[in-house]
Amino acid sequence: MMLACRWAAVAPDLPPALVHAALAVSGVFDLEPLRHAPFLAPDLKLSAAEARALSPARMPPPPGGPLLAVVGGAESAEFHRQSRLIRAAWGEAIVPVCEVLPGRHHMNVLHDLAEPGARLHALARGLLGV
Repeated sequence: MMLACRWAAVAPDLPPALVHAALAVSGVFDLEPLRHAPFLAPDLKLSAAEARALSPARMPPPPGGPLLAVVGGAESAEFHRQSRLIRAAWGEAIVPVCEVLPGRHHMNVLHDLAEPGARLHALARGLLGV
């Protein structure tokens, strides 16, 4: 959402590309399925219109980028679909990385951020320029 935000609409003195890049780990880019998840829907109370308006995959591609999208190989099919969806919606130029991290699931996929030599660690360092 921060990458897709039209910052000048928030405050005219903000630069248009305030956020230059993002790393999405197990990202959710289409909120419609959350409206039907029994464990989330009662708390979220999203209408169909709100889910559409708040779904990055339904927003125009951001002017900058990139967005790097990764998902654990052992995560649910829905998380895999969400990553493929944002790449299809925004294109390979904005989402140059859309990868599956083998052997990772939703509870351990972030471990690779702290693991030198791991793909996720390398992607994060690349975005930081270190």
